[in-house]
Amino acid sequence: MDIKEYERAKFDLADILRSVSPAARATEPDNFFPFEDLFARLAEDRFNIVIAGQFNRGKTSLMNAMLNTERLPTGIVPLTSVITTVQYGTDERAILEYEERRLPSEISVSSLAQYITQSRNPGNIQRIRLARVELPAELLRRGFHLVDTPGLGSAILENTRTTEHFLPEADALVLVTSYDSPLSGDEIRLLSDWGLKRRRVFLVVNKEDLVGADERREVLEHVRGQIDRGPGGRRTEIFSLSARDAMKANASGNRDELVRSGLPRFVERLTAFLVEEKQSEFLRQMCQRIEERLSRLGGTGDELRRLAALRAQAFAPRADDPMPVSAGGAGAKVVPRFAVCQICHRVERDVHAFLRKYQYEIIINRKTREELAEAGGLCSFHTWQYACIASPHGTCVGFPGTIDRLARLLGKLAAGGGEFAGANSVTALHPAQARCIFCRTHAAAEGRALAKIVRLIAEAAENGAELFPDICLAHLPLVVGEIPDRRIVQKLLAAEAESLGMVADDMRRYALKRDGTRSALTTRDEANAHLRGLIALAGHADLNFPRGPE
Repeated sequence: MDIKEYERAKFDLADILRSVSPAARATEPDNFFPFEDLFARLAEDRFNIVIAGQFNRGKTSLMNAMLNTERLPTGIVPLTSVITTVQYGTDERAILEYEERRLPSEISVSSLAQYITQSRNPGNIQRIRLARVELPAELLRRGFHLVDTPGLGSAILENTRTTEHFLPEADALVLVTSYDSPLSGDEIRLLSDWGLKRRRVFLVVNKEDLVGADERREVLEHVRGQIDRGPGGRRTEIFSLSARDAMKANASGNRDELVRSGLPRFVERLTAFLVEEKQSEFLRQMCQRIEERLSRLGGTGDELRRLAALRAQAFAPRADDPMPVSAGGAGAKVVPRFAVCQICHRVERDVHAFLRKYQYEIIINRKTREELAEAGGLCSFHTWQYACIASPHGTCVGFPGTIDRLARLLGKLAAGGGEFAGANSVTALHPAQARCIFCRTHAAAEGRALAKIVRLIAEAAENGAELFPDICLAHLPLVVGEIPDRRIVQKLLAAEAESLGMVADDMRRYALKRDGTRSALTTRDEANAHLRGLIALAGHADLNFPRGPE
């Protein structure tokens, strides 16, 4: 089970609960949210990864490398006794929580050093309890919370106390040491404490770029020997890497350099371990609790069978397949998908510009009014689009001629003039899309947008880009039909599938947090996921409409 499958398992559990909620409410009419506690546990579930170690080991640099960013402040001076948590957010920002009863304050991430470093906030005189950083990184989007702790064993005793106080919150401990002075006394003591508790530790030996191969081997042998002499030594995994080289590789997008830095192997092993641990603990507990509640409720045979199938699939033994490595990795920046369809966006812009001009033209230009009347007006869809922007005065000036012409034609039919074909004669009075000036404008704008997007997709594929423009399903067939190269089409469809999956997951996260009454945990891209999902399916609401015969 990988991290995506793990999250999908939680979504499936939530769906089972939703299926039986009506029956539960019927049994207990006063309990409108019968499974709120279970929904809340699913919504709050996350991976807490505490980064600890003596100051100047490169803890924050490691976090920057893992998240493919340079936004977290680094330096050689020790941090204050301020815990810094890093979690997912649609936009990057930092929120300071204080020890006193003060409201939290939001600051820019770039100014974070003014509040959490010893040089800017000596002895934490500002009384900051926690600095919460939000960044749009994929690793965080999947539920990882990184916790950057003050340095162990620093001259500031409070730093060590703050770090040790927070350690019990960890699902995994990442202890960072370095090649220049591996394993201080405080770091060895921390390893021993966790070994006695039989907790897993990931030991990162950072700054391998400072030493040669022989010295690296010697240091790693020394570190392994130190660990093996303590309790729980075999539960500690050692990783040699260079956070600095990883950050350089992330910046350049060089996959080979990223692999050589040692970072991907560490991140993938950490991720796999956490998912395995959560699989054996959290999911098992949740499946058991849900099964007990369904059994007490009765009449839930179908849902119990779904739960059994989910449990069998989640805990089935699997081969240890190697995990893929990518240049961006789990730290790749998340771009919320389907904020717009790129074709709809361009067409909407051009049509709206024409509409603004046209609604003025029919007021001041008699010829424009006469052409509108001769066409029989606008199609139904664009008539109401016009009404959204035009004033009552403009409508009363621009449309009487159109309505008069229709009245004369109806009068002629009533008097028996011309060839009468029943309902078809009346239908013919309504303007077809081919005669609607806005439909023609829309078609021309769509043609220009289509040509532009096809060129952008070809360029993106040629340059090896991983992101393609988002195209709604209403326009996707038109785009595919204009691309002769099958390889480019396959890349586009793969990117489209990934984008749709991201939107669907954001919608599920929103629903789960609402069901668990945890709306405060909702991110902005989850809050607008319903709109993005509908845009993906049908394009922009005020643009796409049924196309009739020409």
